[in-house]
Amino acid sequence: MMMIVYVALGVVLGFVLLILLVWFWLKWKFRNFAARFAEEFASAMAQMGGMAPPLRIDLEPMQEADWSDGDKADSITETLIELGYEPDGLFEAYAPLQIEIQGFRNSQSSSFAALYEIKQMDRLCLDLVADLSDGTHITVSNAEDKGLDHPQFSKLIRLDHLDLSEPEQVREMHARLLEELQGETTVDLTGQKFEDNFESFWAREMDWRMERGGVTTEEVIRISARNGEPEPSEEEIELAKRPWKQQIDNFITDQIRKDYLNNTNMSGKEWEETLDRLVIVHEYSEASHLIDTLTDTICYESDLDDEDDDDEEDPYLKAEQELNQIFRSEVCVMNAFHRALDLLPPDRKYTLQTTTESPWKSEIYLSPKYYDEY
Repeated sequence: MMMIVYVALGVVLGFVLLILLVWFWLKWKFRNFAARFAEEFASAMAQMGGMAPPLRIDLEPMQEADWSDGDKADSITETLIELGYEPDGLFEAYAPLQIEIQGFRNSQSSSFAALYEIKQMDRLCLDLVADLSDGTHITVSNAEDKGLDHPQFSKLIRLDHLDLSEPEQVREMHARLLEELQGETTVDLTGQKFEDNFESFWAREMDWRMERGGVTTEEVIRISARNGEPEPSEEEIELAKRPWKQQIDNFITDQIRKDYLNNTNMSGKEWEETLDRLVIVHEYSEASHLIDTLTDTICYESDLDDEDDDDEEDPYLKAEQELNQIFRSEVCVMNAFHRALDLLPPDRKYTLQTTTESPWKSEIYLSPKYYDEY
C-alpha cells in the first residue's frame, strides 16, 4: 500500500488528539464556568466528520505542482526517469489534507512510484510499490512511521532516514525494491495506469480499515505517545475514533441505499418518495444516528404540538434517554435496533423491506408516510 494514507491519517489523528488534550484541560480548568459553552464545544468535537480520510478517493489532474522544494522534486524526478520510471500523471487529492502526487510507472520492474507532499507538512515523500501475483504488494517508502497498523497483504520497508536530498538515496530505494522482488512474480502492468492503480490501492486499504471499525484504541494511544502527549482517556479515544465510525456508517448506508433503489422497480415519483422514508441499519451503523431517527419517529406528533407545558417532561428527551439505555446495553447495534422498534407507536411502525448478508449484513425498513398528498 502506498504510504500516503498512513501519513495523512497520522497527521490528522495527531491534530485531533492535540485539540482534545487542550479541550479536556480547559474543561477541567473551567469546570465551574461557562458550562453551556463546554457542552457546545464537546458536541462540536464529537461531530468532526471531516477529520477522517474518504473511504474512496478520486485523483484530480493538475497542470503544475507547487512543491515546497521544487529543485529537490526535479532531482528526484530525473533520477526516477533514469531508473526506468516514466511520469504517469500529476494529481491532487484531499484526504482530508491536501496532497499533491506525481505518479510514475516502471514497466521494467513492474512497479509504480508516487512522489507526494502533504501541504501541511512540506516534506517530500517517495513510495515505490509493486503488486505480486499472490494478491500482496511490497512498498519501499521514506515516509515517517506514524504508529498505524498495516494489513497482512502489505509488506512495508521503511527507509525514513532518507530525506531524498541526493540522487543516491532514490537509487538506494529502487535497489531495495528490486532486492525484495527477487524470486517473486509481479503483476504485468501492461495497460495499467497510475491513477487507476492508486485508487484501487486506496479502496482496498479502506475496506480493510472498515472491517476493523476504523482506527483502533491501540493506534490512538500509539500516535499520542509518538507525539509526546500523555495517554488519552477513554473519552478522548472515543472522540478521536468517532469521525471514522461516522464516515464508515455513511459510506455503507449510501452503498446499501443505492443498491436497493437500483434493484427496485419504481417510478420516478415513487423513488423520490421512498428515498426520504428509508431507514437502513447495518452491522457498522452508528448508534447516535439511529437514536436520532427513532426519536424523531416516536415524537413526531409532539413536534407538531405548539402548546408548552412546563409541568410535563420533554417527550423527546424522555425517548432519547430510553433509547440510549437500550443501545448502551447491547453489544450488537442491530440487536439494539430490534429492541428499540418496540418503542414505536402502533401507527408509526417501520415496515421491513428486505435484508442483505453481503457485502454487509443489513436491514432496510420503510418508515410511515407522515404527510398527505395535495
